[in-house]
Amino acid sequence: MLSICLALLQNPEDKLRFEEFYNKFYNTIYFIAKDHLKTKEAAEDCAQEIMIRFAKDFHNIKQEFDDKSFKNYVRVVAKGISIDMYRKEKKHIEHVVDADLTEFRNLSVDEFEVCDTMLLKQAVDAMPESYKYVFCLKYYYEFSGAEISAKTGISETSVRQKCMLGMKFVRNYIKEAENND
Repeated sequence: MLSICLALLQNPEDKLRFEEFYNKFYNTIYFIAKDHLKTKEAAEDCAQEIMIRFAKDFHNIKQEFDDKSFKNYVRVVAKGISIDMYRKEKKHIEHVVDADLTEFRNLSVDEFEVCDTMLLKQAVDAMPESYKYVFCLKYYYEFSGAEISAKTGISETSVRQKCMLGMKFVRNYIKEAENND
């Protein structure tokens, strides 16, 4: 993990200073994340995400690490990101457990009557990777086309196309499953 963060830094002095920062604050950040997230793995992921965020903007950090206000700043950032991750995780779990398939806008009501959650999951799992990620961001996490474009680095037109192809794949998968029954 530390090596990933160090790779984000360009200045050799920042690398040494970040290593000190990492050694000083990682455990604190991890325990803050653990307080807000349910599993050890989620807390580790969150702590890594926090460290990566600090690494990306580390060139702007000029404070001494022993400064009380800086320590509080690190705690506040860690708590905020941990809470955000908890909310995303909670939303994800609620969405999976209470999957309202009508949220998939382009499928007709008739298709929902024969489509269950497991079949939909199987369809998405079977989807080609080339558009699965964009499809999930759009329909599962409810990102807008602009947000997906910014996150993935592809144009909004490509995002729309990948979503359409993904939806077409889901429809075909469901129809094929119906015909096999």
